[in-house]
Amino acid sequence: MNTDGMIPSQQSLLFPLLESLQAEGGRARSKALCDRVAKAVGVPDDVRSRKVFAGKAAGEINAFDRNVRWSQQRAKALGLAEPIGDGMWRLTGKGRHALREAKPGIVVTAFTTDSGIALFGRAEEAMQYVDDGSVQLVLTSPPYALVRQKEYGNVDERRYVDWLLKIMEAWPRKLTSDGSIVLNLMDTWREGSPTVSLYQERILIALDDAGIKLAQRFQWHNPSKLPAPAEYVTVRKCRVKPALEQVYWLSPHTEPFADTSQVLKPYSESMKALLQRGGERAASRPSGYEMKAGGFAQDNGGALPDNLLSIANTESNSAYIAGCKEAGLPVHPARFPGALAAFFIKMLTRAGDVVMDPFGGSGTTAAEAEKLGRRWITVEMILDYIMGHRLRFSQRSLQF
Repeated sequence: MNTDGMIPSQQSLLFPLLESLQAEGGRARSKALCDRVAKAVGVPDDVRSRKVFAGKAAGEINAFDRNVRWSQQRAKALGLAEPIGDGMWRLTGKGRHALREAKPGIVVTAFTTDSGIALFGRAEEAMQYVDDGSVQLVLTSPPYALVRQKEYGNVDERRYVDWLLKIMEAWPRKLTSDGSIVLNLMDTWREGSPTVSLYQERILIALDDAGIKLAQRFQWHNPSKLPAPAEYVTVRKCRVKPALEQVYWLSPHTEPFADTSQVLKPYSESMKALLQRGGERAASRPSGYEMKAGGFAQDNGGALPDNLLSIANTESNSAYIAGCKEAGLPVHPARFPGALAAFFIKMLTRAGDVVMDPFGGSGTTAAEAEKLGRRWITVEMILDYIMGHRLRFSQRSLQF
């Protein structure tokens, strides 16, 4: 909802323009279209009626209508809409298709908040709208490399490595001088065989060759993960249930920013007791290690986390899921929990830093970044999913 008194930019009106044309049955006169777009983006009456001077010939014109007309011309240039005479505009077949899945060459602002921007488009093409050296953390879970295709656009594991490396080419340029990349990649089973693909290792080696180093491996333990692949786990019973997903912390810099004090775990009861009695007593361990008196006596506010992150992914009645059902939108099938995103945002960024998710999915990364006082950029190529992003934010914070 636009409540700041600013007229929405020409770029940000392209997406609402196409939606409004579709809502009008695929065609509308320019004046009715301007009114429909204004309603769609929540422009207040005083902003809707604001005039600007456009030169001696034109005199004063409506500023909002001018921006809508510019968006119409951009839609025409992209082949998404076309004038058909007598002030009438029509949504093209390409425009209708673009409202379902972003087509090559089309990147549109879907919505913004005070802290971030959601782009409807393809990950590789959206990078041209991201300033070099501006992103502190790229945190993303790309569509998994799977044997069977899913609706969210995954690539089969045989082509996955080249596909992902091509998309990642621009990311190092977008990072700050101490920025990081965090990738969540699931294990993939080879077709017709109870063996696991090594595509993750091939990606890591290729990235290392390109100067993007592995800072640390993490594993996400999801105790609620379903037993899969069913053929080998529940039918033939020759494999155990995989409950781990790989998370790789990478950076083109040898010293990426990190502050582990921001992700400390609560002390165990035994550690609390140790602190209370003033630390360890002097002793010699069987390993040969000499424990000095008073060791582990300092209270650091919590224990260091390890690189096994046990976080259940069990949201079944969240506001996001309920909102999607109410709005008639599909729930993204490959969500990761907010706590996983929050861990890396806290450890690898500072307040006000920019967090980017080039494969926005259900909008988890963007929502967690906003909660934690970071700025954010999210990119998603499926319209229904980026519409679902909006449900993760306060309606009063949304802008179009």
